[in-house]
Amino acid sequence: MNNPINKEELFDITFIGAGPVALYGMYYAGLRMTKFKAIDMLGEPGGGLMALYPEKYIYDVAGFPKVLAKDLTRQMCEQADQYPHETCLGEKVIKLERTEDEIIVLTTDKGKHYSKTVVICAGLGAYIP
Repeated sequence: MNNPINKEELFDITFIGAGPVALYGMYYAGLRMTKFKAIDMLGEPGGGLMALYPEKYIYDVAGFPKVLAKDLTRQMCEQADQYPHETCLGEKVIKLERTEDEIIVLTTDKGKHYSKTVVICAGLGAYIP
């Protein structure tokens, strides 16, 4: 690689998306003491739960007979927020490339991110025409 990456710019795990699957992954990544971040094109975490139906009850989450989507999202954010991380909202991932030294470069509409691992939690994109 021509330009060495600053250690502070390199993450162990980057989640594409910040919906429920990514939020749980973020919690687990923190529990395992990794350096992680999430990048989501929406302006807030929660994915489709918050974009489409924050006032709808969800019935298929372990431990909750029913829970409002917005409350589930809030609690999942609290769970992930126990650990230091970065969340980049309103940023769309356009391209993924692997460098010669096995670093993944995520190019977004706002810049570049560097990671050792990428987990794609992008959902169905029902809120995009």
